[in-house]
Amino acid sequence: MVLNGSPPSEELLRWRTEEADHVLAVDGGWHALRHANLLPDAVIGDFDSFDEAERVRKEFPSIALHHFENQDRTDFQKACDWVADFTQTKCLTVLGGLGNRSDHFLSNLFAAMQVNVSWVLSFDDEREWIRRITPSTPLVLNGRKGATISLLPLVDCFGVQSSGLSWEITNANLSPATSFSQSNQCETDEVRIECAKGTLFAVVPKGL
Repeated sequence: MVLNGSPPSEELLRWRTEEADHVLAVDGGWHALRHANLLPDAVIGDFDSFDEAERVRKEFPSIALHHFENQDRTDFQKACDWVADFTQTKCLTVLGGLGNRSDHFLSNLFAAMQVNVSWVLSFDDEREWIRRITPSTPLVLNGRKGATISLLPLVDCFGVQSSGLSWEITNANLSPATSFSQSNQCETDEVRIECAKGTLFAVVPKGL
């Protein structure tokens, strides 16, 4: 899924689209894909940043266009609703969801908390990778010994445990109001983080 935030590189776009079963442009995310000469399976949103609908219908009739005017939900939320209704996805990777406007980035994280907790959901760009952790989707991170990792709870999280970190977390309760884990470090090449209740976001900068 490609959003209209900071455009991902062509290399990242090609890698992620090659391994995807479905490629979705969320409104202006269309432009990043076209710049890389890639086509989505569908374009979803209110089309305020996508003004090429008529041309796309004529030139690329195989691309499904889903125009939703509902302003009570963001385009990212609309796209997640569509994925839930019309695909059998278990893994959602979001490009173009970081950087650019801080309000959009934060709203993307809040929206991600509402997505099916059984999905493995991550945000990716050139600078960092953010992975949602729920009771159904613990994080197993391989090959990142020495990397910095932060765990950010946007709601109260209970029973948080880790293995493979420099400062291990053992059956802890993390909360945006009291405690979170900033700039921890991967001590081994296999790190596991899980929580019994709540939603965490693991933030891993790229490069050590």
